[in-house]
Amino acid sequence: MKNKKFTLPYIGVDRHVHDVLYHEAGDHSVIIRITNPVLQYAADVDAYTDFHYVFSNIVKLLGSGYTLQKLDIFARKQFKGQPSSDFLSQKYNEAFEGREYRAITTYLTLTKDVKRSAFFTYDEKDFKAFQRNITKVVELLESKGFHPEVLTEKEIKRLVSRLLAFNFSDDVYSLNNFSASEEGIKSGKRTIKSISLVDIDEINFPASITPHTDVNLGFSLPVDMMHFLHKIPATDCVIYNQVIQIPDQRAEINKLIAKRKRHISMPDPANDLAVEDIDRVMADIAKDNQLLVHGHYNILVSAGEQHIDRAVNYIESALFSLGIIPSHNAYNQLELFRCSLPGNASELKAYDKFQTTSDAAICMLFKEGLLKDEESGFQVFFSDRQGIPVAIDTSDMPINTNRMNNRNKFVLGPSGAGKSFFMNHLIRQYALQDTDVILVDTGHSYSGLCRYYGGKYITYSEEEPITMNPFRISVEEFNEEKREFLKSLVSLLWKGADGTVNQIEDSVLSSVIAAYYEDFYRSGKESSYLGFQSFYEFSVEKIGEITQAEAIPFDITSYRFILKKFCIGGEYGTILNNAMDSTLFDEKFIVFEIDAIKEHKVLFPITTIIIMDVFLQKMRHKKNRKALIIEEAWKAIASPLMAGYILYVYKTVRKFWGEAVVVTQELDDILGNAVVKNSIVNNSDTLCLLDQTKFKDNFEAIAGLLSLNAVEQKKIFTINNLDNKEGRGRFKEVYIKRGSTGEVYGVEVSIYEYLTFTTERREKEALQVYLDRYPTYRQALEMFVRDFRESGMKLNEFTNLINAKSHEKIPVLS
Repeated sequence: MKNKKFTLPYIGVDRHVHDVLYHEAGDHSVIIRITNPVLQYAADVDAYTDFHYVFSNIVKLLGSGYTLQKLDIFARKQFKGQPSSDFLSQKYNEAFEGREYRAITTYLTLTKDVKRSAFFTYDEKDFKAFQRNITKVVELLESKGFHPEVLTEKEIKRLVSRLLAFNFSDDVYSLNNFSASEEGIKSGKRTIKSISLVDIDEINFPASITPHTDVNLGFSLPVDMMHFLHKIPATDCVIYNQVIQIPDQRAEINKLIAKRKRHISMPDPANDLAVEDIDRVMADIAKDNQLLVHGHYNILVSAGEQHIDRAVNYIESALFSLGIIPSHNAYNQLELFRCSLPGNASELKAYDKFQTTSDAAICMLFKEGLLKDEESGFQVFFSDRQGIPVAIDTSDMPINTNRMNNRNKFVLGPSGAGKSFFMNHLIRQYALQDTDVILVDTGHSYSGLCRYYGGKYITYSEEEPITMNPFRISVEEFNEEKREFLKSLVSLLWKGADGTVNQIEDSVLSSVIAAYYEDFYRSGKESSYLGFQSFYEFSVEKIGEITQAEAIPFDITSYRFILKKFCIGGEYGTILNNAMDSTLFDEKFIVFEIDAIKEHKVLFPITTIIIMDVFLQKMRHKKNRKALIIEEAWKAIASPLMAGYILYVYKTVRKFWGEAVVVTQELDDILGNAVVKNSIVNNSDTLCLLDQTKFKDNFEAIAGLLSLNAVEQKKIFTINNLDNKEGRGRFKEVYIKRGSTGEVYGVEVSIYEYLTFTTERREKEALQVYLDRYPTYRQALEMFVRDFRESGMKLNEFTNLINAKSHEKIPVLS
């Protein structure tokens, strides 16, 4: 076969308002990089319809003599992680390093078609109209969230070059010779195959078409008609080439009328059906102001010679399920490839185009995009539905863009849904970004993370109870907020978690607290004087003075008797009389593990209210980020006394660059608890929901409480319900709603993070064997993982072995 030179159909690029690509036949084009605005699995039918309306407006805005060409390029790429100084972040990136995924890039080419004649005559007026139309289209796309970027000359040349190489995956690529046949184009070791969606001789197409289709996940989930393009196997590059040419409308209608007359003149069933089709099209044109257009759609796939048939079979099967039988007469493979070059749709032959209405043509456009990294100074990483890390901002950007008003979060997920892994993963990344974290836990879920970051782990036991001295405060700390805290604490000690003080008692306690500190500051006593013991002695005497002077009732007997239990020598004498750990204010990561006292009617509410005070002091006086995370602390939170504190924190913390997070697994916690409903849910602009299958029968009540519309509910029920497990490690998905809308992400971590986050007792015990042996948490982790991998065992088998050796006093493997 004689070699031929492949020539490009362009004569150059010239700079005007935008860089314009000139075709050798005189057509001129502008290429715009856009982002498809319909997020994959967004579950929103209206989003597909909105896309449709935008392109319908573009077609009508441009009118006759224009061609729209949309290229959606699906390139196989491999994930490359960013370097990090943090050990667990390094391991997180390494867990995804080299993982394959599909990146989507979309280009919209708008071409002004010149009239074909022997000579091309430049018309300045016509060209200026072209430039104005391009500007209008770009402005429309910008206003509708397509993020248009008009390509420069350099970018145009790079795009054409990559199309010729059919390589959008590698940073470095080269051009190869083409060997074209009726079956495809060979380029190096790859075969490029073009599949035309429509055979104009048969037009095997569905009778009706909409901007989306549905897949069944136990409910109907709207997806793009061409949603399968994400998943074509064994391919390194897939390009969906979509062309809509807008001819002269009067001429096209006249052709239709003439065609109708011909069919009527020869009556038979086939001609009768043709007349009905033409009448239907004419009615659509008259009623809906639609245009007649010429459409062309083809899918170009690239794969190794041994895999190309598999890819083609997959595409044909997927199209068949949509009611589309692709053309088997696409022997002009090189022509179809050339016509995919931007601005070169004029080379399409009549047998590669079909006439239809603009609405039907636009339905065939691909509309979906993928999650992308959010550009922000505060990024946390989850994985997208493909299993690739994606950065989102859960705190700052949504507020700056008015997507939400506060950073507070409410987390709901039943046991086993991956709630603790989600929270560990989130908090780990918060800790990396200069956030003071205070955790109130009831289950030792954060002991590993706290130890990794060298935080303060405070837990209760009879031998080492949680002790502190909330009365020892400096002059600078003695403000209205601190006085209110002390009054709440004293009220709690006296009345209990479910009790309340009346107005007279409240006023008396306020006066006593103020007098106690005035006496201290005036007398010049040592700070060691401050404590519950001295306050108790002072308050009993002062209350007597006040009630006698004012002749008011006050149950001093019960006050003296009940609070005496907290004095030195009393039942709870050690709780409030020891010096509070002065490092807590500066400690960056604090876990209060209160599992041992969560049912204790006295100690639990006292400890919780003091924890709240620690956070309030950080919130008020520290300038960096702060986060208060409360796990299953419902006994204290549900009390009338604590309700005011929780509501205050939830309403105020946003002013101090902070957030409050409540985590629960019980449905009744939100449906039957007024404090949660009124204070927490209503003041949490971020909702994090894990697998809700357990609550599906009751979900209407949850949806109403959490303001979840039908679209958001469908997203939630895609959690862990997609066919996206292949090639990934173990993971669970979470729905994160920021403001009015949410997205679903994966929580997938490295083995190092897994061992740090795990709540499985035997795994924690096995890791503890290594922690006892090595000086740092990182070293222990590294040695544990090394031995585990070298053992060739499953993790449960390995942990059982380590625990057995530990109990038998046998040295561990390393």
